[in-house]
Amino acid sequence: MKKTIVVLVAALSIAAFAYAQEPERGAFMRHPGMGREDIVAALNLSTDQKVQWDAIHSQLEASILPLVSQHRAAEDQLNSSANASSPDATEVGRAYLAMRAVDKQIRAAHDATQAKVAAILTPDQKAKFDAIHAKMDHGEQGPMMMKMPFPGEAHE
Repeated sequence: MKKTIVVLVAALSIAAFAYAQEPERGAFMRHPGMGREDIVAALNLSTDQKVQWDAIHSQLEASILPLVSQHRAAEDQLNSSANASSPDATEVGRAYLAMRAVDKQIRAAHDATQAKVAAILTPDQKAKFDAIHAKMDHGEQGPMMMKMPFPGEAHE
């Protein structure tokens, strides 16, 4: 459980940093190994499906961006509480739970998007999409999960 949270926090922080570096692209729209265009090509989407795909992902991006800011603020609060000279366990716990609540909203947005995408796909495309999605490590922790150190930890 603790490792899951560390991975989630790190990945969301990376995504927020990536978004800040490239504001023209969404924070959670990048996938390790395959970009959006690669997925569209792999699925061989029709023109109509591409339009729907883009609309679905635009909705996701619009719903995720405010959550990224909320997550960033919650993470800052957690780090501030945990890094205090005398950390208050209750304060750290509250900050952690606040961040986790935002993470659950992000996960729900991704789950809803996956369901919307699945609804526009043919059975063959859906099988391909599920395989691609599984390879992207979209497990319980959400998209783009990779183990990254917290600020101040040594990089491997």
